[in-house]
Amino acid sequence: MESLLYKKYFLWAFSQIFFPFFIVLFFVSSVILLITIAGSSYAIKLSFVDLTYLFVYSLPNTVFFIIPITFFASCTLAISRLSYDYEMLVFFSLGVRPLEVIRVFVPLTLIVSLTSLVFSLGAVPVSKRAFDNFIERKKVDVDINLKAGEFGQKIGDWLVYVGGVQDRTYRDLVLFSIRGMAFENFISAQEGKITNEGGVFALNLYRGKSYIAQQEEFKKVIFQEARIKTRVGEAPLSGYDLMEYWKDGLSGESHSKQRKFVKAILIAIFPLVSLFLIPLIGVANPRYHKNFSAFYILSSVVLYFVITQVMADAAPFVALALIPILWFVGCYFLYRWKIKPIY
Repeated sequence: MESLLYKKYFLWAFSQIFFPFFIVLFFVSSVILLITIAGSSYAIKLSFVDLTYLFVYSLPNTVFFIIPITFFASCTLAISRLSYDYEMLVFFSLGVRPLEVIRVFVPLTLIVSLTSLVFSLGAVPVSKRAFDNFIERKKVDVDINLKAGEFGQKIGDWLVYVGGVQDRTYRDLVLFSIRGMAFENFISAQEGKITNEGGVFALNLYRGKSYIAQQEEFKKVIFQEARIKTRVGEAPLSGYDLMEYWKDGLSGESHSKQRKFVKAILIAIFPLVSLFLIPLIGVANPRYHKNFSAFYILSSVVLYFVITQVMADAAPFVALALIPILWFVGCYFLYRWKIKPIY
């Protein structure tokens, strides 16, 4: 009965920190996500419903990063708060040991790590492909969103500048394209219109000039009407062939997918391999120690992610084999050295 009571108390202390912390991080991440989506969809017209779809497609990747970090930080801060409120000293005097504190969080840690693995290996690739496919479909379904007076706008291989827009008719257009190192094309036109027929965009230009530069000659063409066509297709991969998606990485054919696969697993299991860091950072005697738990949490997270990034880029599968073992063993020996003999 007493065991059940202190477990409930620890979990209550954890929930008091986890949910506000998660909501704040989720809100900040959502704002950054919306700004990113607005930038990636600059060239097409999107309604509020379209933005909602893109936001939902982007959520798994955001949640995947937030959950492991938030969970680990909340567990550690909860124990730290109890320590500096002298409550942990009371529990220790009643016979509760630091190892029992770890056992309280083991079931939740397993659930969090498994959930993160599902997000990283399943939901994130699916949502990324769904995001790309949605953008491509919108390019096929709606008109290109060219804005007057702005540089860097693109249709296919062409960079496009328009001086003005009225009733879906563009005025004073300038187009530039480089096809290979030996071919440049520069076009100016007084007027232009865009049509979309089954994913094939046609830019109809009126009363203009075309300048074509090649290695050995330069041509100038004056025209009354010209048409430039470009095709916008679907995203190259389906969003739901997960086995095919990871197959290249596991077989060694795609180094980038190897890195993604290894990083996804290492980030997902971060709370699991960091279990002994919870009492190591959180447990302290407030009479003799100052509260630097937030600094230690941040340092631990940054160190783990930096090691993961560096080693996964250099030798992905070696990193997958070594990092969890070395991190877990290192945390355990620090726990035996600093915490177990005292408490």
